[in-house]
Amino acid sequence: MENFVLYEELNRSKYSTIYKGRRRGTINYVAIINIDKSRKPRVTNWVRCLYHLPAHENIVKWIEWYETGRHLWMVVELCSGGSLDELLACDQKLPVNIIRDFAIDICKGLHYLHSNMTIHGDLTPKNIYLDGMNNMLKDRKSTRLNSSH
Repeated sequence: MENFVLYEELNRSKYSTIYKGRRRGTINYVAIINIDKSRKPRVTNWVRCLYHLPAHENIVKWIEWYETGRHLWMVVELCSGGSLDELLACDQKLPVNIIRDFAIDICKGLHYLHSNMTIHGDLTPKNIYLDGMNNMLKDRKSTRLNSSH
């Protein structure tokens, strides 16, 4: 992890903490997820799944992962718009046209995953992120159906 600079904490859950980060020597910001090592089987499956999926506009881009003595570290695309859960908590109601656009993005992402023999492992608003640019929704968790890929 010495190749990365960690900035502020973006989110925290029972087993992980998400930081805004940057690879040293670049100006490209990423999300760096520090995951409890007890979650290694899940993380390994997640990495295997994302590694084999070609990039898609509605799926968070996986960059790389590391294992240290006490933690697992995932480096993924930074979605600076926050989660759908945070947006709904703040606004409570959204205009119909935004809801329609979000539904289309979710369906496009799910269709892409399913067409690649992958299912979403936990489809909830806290795992759907806004990219911060054009507010496209991106899925953060998925699971490979066929482990031979």
